[in-house]
Amino acid sequence: MQQKRYFTLEEANQCIPELTEDILSLQALRDELAELHAELTPMFEVISLNGGDKRSHEFLRAGTQLRQTLERIANRGCHLKGLDPGLVDFPHLRDGKEVYLCWRLGEPEIRYWHETDTGFAGRKPL
Repeated sequence: MQQKRYFTLEEANQCIPELTEDILSLQALRDELAELHAELTPMFEVISLNGGDKRSHEFLRAGTQLRQTLERIANRGCHLKGLDPGLVDFPHLRDGKEVYLCWRLGEPEIRYWHETDTGFAGRKPL
């Protein structure tokens, strides 16, 4: 079991470039999977895959990439809260109490925090 990680503001801000890439990649993969799913569902219902075809391989590849990207984000110790609009929380100790540093895709740096039970709606400026 992975030990809980607490981020300093500096450490969390250092993650933003990679998280930006990862979230944009996840959004693109989600869209690709949705398109492939709509196209492949009728085929899945009619044929057995016996080796599949090109589109089913693309579907499996995109699904694998999606899972790997989600794992990479989780392994950093931060929490992806949603792809739209791309919300990430970073466990942080503020005055000895656990809170989350809160970042949204497109923000140049982390400027907000919130209690662990309030979420995005409870964001407060640092």
